[in-house]
Amino acid sequence: MDEQEWDQRVARTRAEAAVFLPFVGRWVGQGRAHGEPFEGSLEGAAILDGSFIEVVERSTGHEDRCFYRFEPEDGSLRVTHLLAGATLREYPVERTENGLVWVTPPGEPVVEWRFGADELRCEVLWPGEPEPEVVMLWRRT
Repeated sequence: MDEQEWDQRVARTRAEAAVFLPFVGRWVGQGRAHGEPFEGSLEGAAILDGSFIEVVERSTGHEDRCFYRFEPEDGSLRVTHLLAGATLREYPVERTENGLVWVTPPGEPVVEWRFGADELRCEVLWPGEPEPEVVMLWRRT
């Protein structure tokens, strides 16, 4: 790949990754998870020249880290999700009217994000369940 091709690749990955820019910033959240009240913080940052968006979610006894990106090889949006127990998952991501949804395999929960001007809403719905297991509302700090 020559320098011009590389520059075009970087420009395209940044442009396509812009769909994840609503995560960038610092957020505090409240909601419920697994039937219990839940509070936490979320911090999003553009890294590696803006071609990745890193999102770190923290609460008491819990931390998740996600890396969102555009995959130029196949034109897809992707999330790499790291969590406790040395667990790493990779999922396609689809845009929705007002956010995005992780495309998870059968048996795994669907994660949906909705973006507002100064808030993010996250719902985690397990297959076969009528209500989300996790509902969080994040507000910009």
